[in-house]
Formats: sequence, C-alpha cells, structure tokens
Amino acid sequence: MNLQLLDPFRNSFPEVIEETLEEGIATTCAFNRRGTLLATGCADGRCIIWDFDTRSVSVAFHGHTHGITSISWSKNGRKMITSSMDWTINYIDVLTGTVEKIIRFESIVASAQMHPKDNNVFVAVAHYEDPVVYNIQTDERFTLVAETGDAEKKPTKGAGRKDNVVTPVAVFNKNGSKIFVGSPRGLICTFDSTTLKQVNSFRVQGGAGIKSIQFSPNGQEFLVNSTDRCIRVFQGENAKAADRSFSDPIDNTQWKKSGWNSDGDYVIGGSAAKSSHAIYIWSRVNGALIKKLEGPKEGITDVLWHPIRPIIVSISHPGIVYVWASNYTENWSAFAPNFKELEENEEYIEREEEFDIVEEEESQPKKKQRGADEQESVDILTVDKISYFSSEDEDDLLCIPIRIQPDPKPSTSVK
Repeated sequence: MNLQLLDPFRNSFPEVIEETLEEGIATTCAFNRRGTLLATGCADGRCIIWDFDTRSVSVAFHGHTHGITSISWSKNGRKMITSSMDWTINYIDVLTGTVEKIIRFESIVASAQMHPKDNNVFVAVAHYEDPVVYNIQTDERFTLVAETGDAEKKPTKGAGRKDNVVTPVAVFNKNGSKIFVGSPRGLICTFDSTTLKQVNSFRVQGGAGIKSIQFSPNGQEFLVNSTDRCIRVFQGENAKAADRSFSDPIDNTQWKKSGWNSDGDYVIGGSAAKSSHAIYIWSRVNGALIKKLEGPKEGITDVLWHPIRPIIVSISHPGIVYVWASNYTENWSAFAPNFKELEENEEYIEREEEFDIVEEEESQPKKKQRGADEQESVDILTVDKISYFSSEDEDDLLCIPIRIQPDPKPSTSVK
C-alpha cells in the first residue's frame, strides 16, 4: 500500500465496520510490526495469518490442541510465539510454517510476549504462577518474584475466583530493557531484563487488580487497565501516579481490552459487557471521548489498533473478526480540479476543437519537454522509507509467499 495516496483530510480514527474476517472461531489477534500481516488465534488451536492488504488467508498453523490465548511477533516478523490453554507455548518460523520448539508449563499459559529485540527471549505468565523469562537457545527459565514491603497475597491453584483474583501480567517496555509486572493487588514492579533484578515498584491508586499493561508507540507512556473499571495513563517508566484516567461514568463499563492508536494520540477501550460490542476512543491530550463505535450485540474478546493506519480490529464472542475503518467518500476533484459532480445523467456536447492537437501552436522547447515526459520511466520497485520505523534496513517479513500445492498423482490400478 502506498501511504502517499491516503487522504490526509480523512478522520484519523475509524467509524464503521468495513469488513469481516471469518476463519474459525478467533480468540485473540496481533499485527506484525508493519501491519501487513494479521495473526488470529482460534479456539481449536489453529493460528491463522491474514494478508491484511488483500484480506485473504496466507497460511494456517496447526500447533495446539486447545484454544490460543495470546500471539506475539518478533520485530522482523519472521518468528512468532503462541500461548495456549493446552499449557504450552509454540515457537514458530513464520516463513516455513514449522514449529521449531514447544515449551511446556504447569498450567494454562495466559499470555506471552517476545523480547522486542531478541527473538530468543520471551516472558510468559501461567495461571496462578509468577512470570517467567525463558531463553529458547539455552532452555533457561528465570522466575520474576516481586519484593514487596507488605504481604502480597498469592492465589493458590484451585482457589477459585471468589475474591476477584486475576492472573498477573508481564510485558517488556518498548526497547526491551525492562519488564513490567502487574499483580492482582494493583502492584507494578519493574525488573531489569538483563540482570532480572527488581529496580522499582509502585501501587496503582485503589489497589485494584491489573488486567493489562500497554506501552505507547514512542515508549514514553504506558496504559494500565484495572479491575476498578478505569484505564490509567502513566507518563515515564518511573511514574508512580497516573497522568490521566479514562472511564465510562454513565454505564460504569468494565474494560476487556485497552490500547493505543498508531501515533499515541488516542486511547481505546473495549467494553467487557457480553451483549455489547462497544469500542471507546478518547483523546490522550484532554481525555475527551472522541468516538464510540457500536457493533453487533456480541461481546468483545480482543481489540487492536493497526500499527500505521486508522483501522481497528476487534473480535467478538462468536469468533468473528471485525475490521473498522474510516467512512470513505469519493472525491474525484482531488484528481481533477475542474471535475464537476452531476446529480443526474447529462448528454455531453463535445466542443469542436476540444481534442484537437495543434502542432503549429506548440513551440519547439515544449515539444521536447513533452517528449521527455512521455519517455520518462516510472519506478514501481523502490519502496519509500516510513519515518515511523526506527530501523528501516531490517529484513522484515512483509508478506508470505504463495505456496502452490501440486495436484495429487492419479492412482495406478494394477490389473
């Protein structure tokens, strides 16, 4: 896709459902760094990769026996990890479609994230367990245990959900130098990703359980989605007080998912109501509600903003993927300033000299210039660099080549 052809005056946020993607029962999704590929995890254990430009299935991986809980891409898009309810994490080579390694845990793996710069390291969280940093090359596991001043109650296996216990969360910051761990009691601990030692900790206001942590595209801010129906923004990795908070005071909505837009100007939140497919878009600057997207009466399981374009992808409880985009209106005058829109069909009367080329009136320099313009070759191979990415020279996987399957050989019957 050529970004220069996008209308700069269009809304910078989506408005309507543009398309639906249906392949299996989707439970979670993740874009690659450039937004050309969309991976969706299914309830049957499959991982479907979509070409987001053509909106078609590129490849499907069969690696789990139960539903997928999270997907994480490597920075160059060539590797991927998928966590599942079958207590395993698969390390996948995207181009070849092979599962290079299977890592087993002691319970359901709730989430996993690959290191932003090292394809051989990831952090994972299993149910009722402390976060684990795993090295794929050495098979080493390091447990991140938070050091707190007070007694941090840890849920035990089989304890149930009577006290609204949530599983801890663990994510890398933007450059991978630190790991942020959120506890069910509202405590956020920061670990150095190299030494794996705790360097900072603070408690979110109210002490509500932390459901997710997401860093902004520039890495200077992060979102905290808590069980107290509030999404908070913290500015700076060492911040201990929220810079701004977002909530729905009218419906008192609990948030299933939260996230940033591609440039960090907007914050989104997906409603956790089972009969509502509502996505809220707030302004990061003043906290005002910009737009409320309402889809079919189906609950939300995941919400994600495209890495570059004003597009949101949401997944409903039945497993349907909805693609939200701006409401496009045709504007032909952008290509031809003298273009006139007609309310109804009119017969066009051609002027006698309209399409005549008068060679005599054209000067010799203009003839040469016109000939040079007609002979100029158009470069369709060079890819323009996008200033959004910090490392343009990296060998990113932008698309998956089509594999043509040969026809089966006819069986030869023995007479």
